[in-house]
Amino acid sequence: MSNPCVVIDVSGHGDWPPFRGCHRIPDDCRPTVLHPSREVAEQEALRLATAYPERMFAIFKVVTATRTVKVPTHVTLGGQVFAERNLARLMQVGDGLDDVPF
Repeated sequence: MSNPCVVIDVSGHGDWPPFRGCHRIPDDCRPTVLHPSREVAEQEALRLATAYPERMFAIFKVVTATRTVKVPTHVTLGGQVFAERNLARLMQVGDGLDDVPF
C-alpha cells in the first residue's frame, strides 16, 4: 500500500504567521484532500502548477501517525488489570498490523 500524501501551496511560506515556534498555514493554502498515493499527489501538484503558474506546491507524504492506546498501570496479584491510562503512540504508516487505514 502506498503512503497517502497532501499537496500544500507553499508560496510565500516565509511570510506565514508564526505559531508556537512554527508557522501557521494560511486558510487559503491548507490542503483539503488526502491523496491515496504520491503518484496521485504529483499529478494534482502538476495540475495546480499549470492552473496557477505563479504559485509553488509541495507534496507531503504521510510516514507516521499517532494512535492512543490503553496501557495497564495497576494489576492485582492475580493478574487482573484494575487501572489503566491512555498513552499516545507513534506508528509507521505501512507497518503491518498497526497500519493506518488510508
